[in-house]
Amino acid sequence: MAGRAGVLQFQFRRMLASKTWRYAVVVGLVAMSVCFVQTCLVFWGHDVGEVPAADVAWVGNYESMQTPLFCFYLYFLMPFLAAAVFGDSLFLDVRRRYAGCVAVRSSLRSYLFSGAIVAFVGGFLVVFVPLLVSQLLAFVAFPATSGQDAYQLLLNTSAAEVDSTGWYDKTLFLGLFLNARYLLNLIFIVYDALWGGLLALAAFALSLYVRTSRLLVVGLPALVLIVSSYLLPSDPDIAQCLIFSLVIPRSPTVFLAAPLVVLLVLLVLVGAMWLPLVRRKDVLL
Repeated sequence: MAGRAGVLQFQFRRMLASKTWRYAVVVGLVAMSVCFVQTCLVFWGHDVGEVPAADVAWVGNYESMQTPLFCFYLYFLMPFLAAAVFGDSLFLDVRRRYAGCVAVRSSLRSYLFSGAIVAFVGGFLVVFVPLLVSQLLAFVAFPATSGQDAYQLLLNTSAAEVDSTGWYDKTLFLGLFLNARYLLNLIFIVYDALWGGLLALAAFALSLYVRTSRLLVVGLPALVLIVSSYLLPSDPDIAQCLIFSLVIPRSPTVFLAAPLVVLLVLLVLVGAMWLPLVRRKDVLL
């Protein structure tokens, strides 16, 4: 029998060698590159004093940087790509009668939980890598630092005038927003990547119960997330924060509570995987 570490390593090699993983990463990188070009065009021909730093000019700041494709990618493409990277591996293994061969060489539990771990990591990375690259791309065209009023001058307003509107009071993690925007952007990137991993894990767990359609396995978790975003309260601070953390003002309370919600859902998904094993159900049939 292969050890658990060996099965896990084997599953990681399968994921990284798959065409789906490569295609999903490429789609994300292309989308971020187009968003970067859109951002550059916004500031084409303007004075250096009007150009923001790379932390502000990050495409994730899509409302200010006028990069609507970023929003489209994150809300509509990313959920499906993350779930498809390795979330449907159990479904495909069972359909191809490959799952039993792997399980015999290790154990059913090792096979299932190694697959679940790789599905989560694959979904996480396929979101994390393009978003991290998008921040690195910003350094190509924008300075690492800029004046406090950079970009506000372009809008004919100053940082002081923005402060007088109370906008800063509603900004999440104001200290990081004003003094460590790169760290704040990284927090948002990791947070969004966490949702990608969760979607992939949900697809993997769903494969234990759905054997009729690969499209259903990959698409249902993403559809639930997308539809639920429209069913949440109309308050944008709540809806936008609970689904994806983008660089806009939102509720700190909801943002801090969201990881607990993610943890609870993860526990439910793990329980969904454990239940068939407790009942000694042959989940590979």
